[in-house]
Amino acid sequence: MASSYFYVCTIISIILYVSATAAADSIQGCGGFVEASSELIKSRKSSDPKLDYSNIIVELRTLDGLVKERTHCAPNGYYFIPVYDKGSFLIKVNGPEGWSWDPEQVPVSIDHTGCNGNEDINFRFTGFTVSGRIVGNVGGESCALKDGGPSNVKVELLSPTGGVVSSAFSTPRGTYSFSNAIPGKYKLRASRHDLNVQVRGSAEIDLGFENRILEDFFFVSGYDIRGSVVAQGNPILGVHIYLYSDDVTKVDCPKGSKNSPGDLGLGEALCHNVTDANGIFSLKSIPCGVYKLIPFYKGENTVFDVSPSSMSISVQHDHVIVPEKFQVTGFSVGGRVVDGDGNGIEGVEILVDGQKKSITDKEGYYKLDQVTSKRYTIEAKKVHYRFDRLVDFLVLPNMASISDIKAASYDVCGVAQTVNSEFKAKVALTHGPQNVKPQVKLTDESGHFCFEVPPGDYRLSAIPAKLENAKELLFSPSHIDVSVRSPILDVKFYQAQVSIHGSVVCKEKCGSSVSLTLLRLDGRNKDDKKTIGLANESNEFFFSNVLPGKYRVEVKNNYPIASSGQDKWCWEQSFINLEVGAEDVKGVDFVQKGFWVNIVSSHDVEGLLTQSDGSGMNLDIKKGSQHVCVESPGVHELSFPNSCISFGSSSVIIDTSNLSPIYLKGKSYLLKGHVHVESSSFSSVEGLPENIPLDILDSDGSVVDGLLARRVPYGVDQSSAAIYEFSMWASPGGKFTFIPRDARDDGGKKILFYPTQQHVAVMEDGCQSSIPPFAGRLGMYIEGSVSPPLNDVVVKIIATGDSQSAPLKQGDLALQTTTGTDGLYVAGPLYDDISYTVEASKPGYHVKQAGPHSFSCQKLGQISVRIYSREDANEPFPSVLLSLSGEDGYRNNTVSGVGGIFVFGDLFPGSFYLRPLLKEYAFSPPAEAIELGSGESKEVVFHATRVAYSAMGVVKLLSGQPKEGVSVEARSESKGLYEETVTDSTGFYRLRGLLPDTTYVIKVARKVASGGAMIERASPEFLTVQVKAEDSRGLDFVVFEQPERTIISGHVEGHKIKEFNSHLHVEIKSAADPSKIEYNSPLPLSNFFQVKDLPKGKYLVQLRSSLPSRTHKFESDVIEVDLEKNSQIHVGPLKYKIDFNHQKQDLTPAPVYPLFVGVSVIALFIGMPRLKDLYQVMMGMSSSVVSAKKEVKRPIVRKKTY
Repeated sequence: MASSYFYVCTIISIILYVSATAAADSIQGCGGFVEASSELIKSRKSSDPKLDYSNIIVELRTLDGLVKERTHCAPNGYYFIPVYDKGSFLIKVNGPEGWSWDPEQVPVSIDHTGCNGNEDINFRFTGFTVSGRIVGNVGGESCALKDGGPSNVKVELLSPTGGVVSSAFSTPRGTYSFSNAIPGKYKLRASRHDLNVQVRGSAEIDLGFENRILEDFFFVSGYDIRGSVVAQGNPILGVHIYLYSDDVTKVDCPKGSKNSPGDLGLGEALCHNVTDANGIFSLKSIPCGVYKLIPFYKGENTVFDVSPSSMSISVQHDHVIVPEKFQVTGFSVGGRVVDGDGNGIEGVEILVDGQKKSITDKEGYYKLDQVTSKRYTIEAKKVHYRFDRLVDFLVLPNMASISDIKAASYDVCGVAQTVNSEFKAKVALTHGPQNVKPQVKLTDESGHFCFEVPPGDYRLSAIPAKLENAKELLFSPSHIDVSVRSPILDVKFYQAQVSIHGSVVCKEKCGSSVSLTLLRLDGRNKDDKKTIGLANESNEFFFSNVLPGKYRVEVKNNYPIASSGQDKWCWEQSFINLEVGAEDVKGVDFVQKGFWVNIVSSHDVEGLLTQSDGSGMNLDIKKGSQHVCVESPGVHELSFPNSCISFGSSSVIIDTSNLSPIYLKGKSYLLKGHVHVESSSFSSVEGLPENIPLDILDSDGSVVDGLLARRVPYGVDQSSAAIYEFSMWASPGGKFTFIPRDARDDGGKKILFYPTQQHVAVMEDGCQSSIPPFAGRLGMYIEGSVSPPLNDVVVKIIATGDSQSAPLKQGDLALQTTTGTDGLYVAGPLYDDISYTVEASKPGYHVKQAGPHSFSCQKLGQISVRIYSREDANEPFPSVLLSLSGEDGYRNNTVSGVGGIFVFGDLFPGSFYLRPLLKEYAFSPPAEAIELGSGESKEVVFHATRVAYSAMGVVKLLSGQPKEGVSVEARSESKGLYEETVTDSTGFYRLRGLLPDTTYVIKVARKVASGGAMIERASPEFLTVQVKAEDSRGLDFVVFEQPERTIISGHVEGHKIKEFNSHLHVEIKSAADPSKIEYNSPLPLSNFFQVKDLPKGKYLVQLRSSLPSRTHKFESDVIEVDLEKNSQIHVGPLKYKIDFNHQKQDLTPAPVYPLFVGVSVIALFIGMPRLKDLYQVMMGMSSSVVSAKKEVKRPIVRKKTY
């Protein structure tokens, strides 16, 4: 029995130990510093006491804002908060009101990497708050904000030199504030572009190390009231506006007050203004209060009514724009018609709204009687004149006259006569004013034309109506200039063959094989051509009977006739373009340059043509086909000296009497390269190698051959380097890699080559470029030491950049070696195209670089930590978060192993501060200061006391499956305490930090669990726990997930939807079986529909119409949705189109409605069980009818997939 009891206790101890270990592994911490900004530090005086941050609290909050943990900062600003639950939180700093922080809070994520990756979370105290108020003038008790002021006033905090430090805008109550203010002396300035902000006293302050509320420096005496007066929407000038108030007795009105007219009987006004030409009035400097506006308007002989007769206005510390306009409500008027020079035009009919009302006199004046204040359209008409219209012109009683009606344009007419009726003419109107575009008009059958143009100077020109007649049809005069100030009706225009002579000069006899062609380039006979041949005895040619126009004369040798039809001769010019006028054309001469030779080459190559007379001609032959002009007749030789491409023969013969194409195809290519070895690094020339071997690799990296780069006798380049040369012939398409190497094995320093290899691809497009040269230099060697001498120190050579020669990138390890017993090391050879850094290390030592390649060593110290439990010294103590800080910003927050033992190693000498942290425990001492010497080891002991406890349990589904990611919370309403955690993959949760002698309510929070499922409820709903001096276990819950339901919603858009709403139905059918209708219902009046609880799957959503297909053509979008992917989908807009079918209307519609209703009622009672089937059949018939009637063109519907 005792052994069984011991066995059970052992098992329980192991379980508790494992649980504590697993929980301790999840301990994380968020920490950092709260510190003043550098600007605040600079502003402090030397006599000021040291800043104490102990009154500042740093809080760990949930994303909902609930405080999870809080701690006070240390006097030096350091804080640390242990966190035991993974998740997302906020770290927020709380200081005295008015202090500014950057940032105020920081989002943190607690995961396996720690709190934001274990980075310090620091907060900077950046300054104080300076606040004040803009005071607004108050006129009386009717002012609602007597202690208020204007908003949007820009207040600037200025430095003593006038620079803007900060700016702020006043609130609707006139208050303003500056945050982040640094102690010092400042000036204040306030302004708003439309306000007169006055300064009372001196706006200067001396800010100490505290917040500051300022005196009322700034004052605004009043505000503007602005409004307008119109008549039928048009501004009215000269309307008087008077200001009155029941409690405001005095206003400093810049316009001055003025008694209202006696017939109003209102006494003296506070302020008065008169509307300007835009109908605007403005009352200035009005204090806060309630006022009344009274309008008054009197014309020359009439007093007009103004509505409304009065208007109440409330001024509340800002300008007031009167929202309602004053309206002037319910006379012969005259005008004048003038030309462009302002002269009156007689006999012009005046039409008002289309009715003839008057006619102008000799001076152009007219008069309109019996008009009212309204808008009219006034027109003027006269033959050969066009006038501007006064459209929607408002006639008002206070206007002197109607605006002048001006002549806008006049008629300019004439005739263009032609001798032959076959030709037609056009007349162009150009050179007019800038605002008049050039015009061209075709004359009528009799040659007459007419233009309508505005006043100005113009040029008229007669031109052929058709482009093909452009050079054959001329007019006299060529143009006529006119000045249009009135109609012009008498412009008149009234309506010449040549020879072309030339010669041909040939290298030998020309003969009849030379032909010349005359080609027309314009006119009616465009593209017509005439061809003549030279006579055997003459080189002259002649074309007669040529009409004026543009031509081209072409020359060609047609013998022997080539299959391609190309000319065998080359010419100085093969064609000449001519402009033929009214005179003969002479001197059209052609000169033969030589003979065309066609060369087709596979590559670009330089050739030498040796002509029959022994002279040479260099040819630059390009890849492909080209024609070369050989200038002398006879037999020639084409060769390719010093070519890097072989074409199979050394030369080609060319005979101008028997020309045929020459084909050149490359067979092989020359690859050539050099190696340059620096001779200055060798003691003598004899030390240089005679040859440099090179390995040749194919595209697969296999060695296929080798070469020797031989030293060139007396070959020295500009840098005094020895030159080695190598070459090889290669076939097209070959790919090779050349790798030089130093084959010497004499124990000396090795030569390294730059680059290490060259890749060459043999291309087919011409001579190959020279292989880029290799540069050879003795490798670089690094020698160094470690002091005091210490063996087995690992020395690493690290590349500091990307090497262009070796496969080394920045940060790569180039070479590694160790020191000997004397502390010395040698590392090499190394490529010298980059620099290197040297690193040295040995466990338990701090190795510090003393020189470029030398190091000094120092042995490091350690701190051992032991933690004991005051309750049970035999129980292994759980893991503790240890926070060690030291000089120069040293931080080390780590978790000890189970048992409370940990060693901080590799520590530099100096001062350290160690603090243990574990939720639910208090430690004695709470922290320990440690002074550590070089290589010294110290032990620190802490004693832990349990001060809080945990509540633990498991959350499962009804099926018994553990539920991960469920939030569980504990609340103590009486003490305002709150804790929250989340279940792990086994459903286990642990709520830490529950205080003893406190009652908590533990329940499952209704949040979205892991996987996206919503927790609907839990059983039990909650558990009440009275925390004692032990952990509470077995607090289990069963949760129920909210079932997921499907919803399809959408909205409908279309033409006249209000009219057709009652005829529309929403239909949803299976996408797999479109004949299966899952839902059909009328469209609601809101045009929004929602369908719930359909089985998951794919569906087609569309609209159906109950309108007769005989009279209406209906088309609907068809939208596909997939409830497997998304259980809740909103589609839309779902659009439709209805067209009224006019052609299918009956001429005399029969009264079929009663018959339809009767049949429907009978069918309803008889076939009630099959109503749905009947609907499907009818809708199918309707669809088939529509489809049958639109076989030619099917309706296009829109189809989406959700």
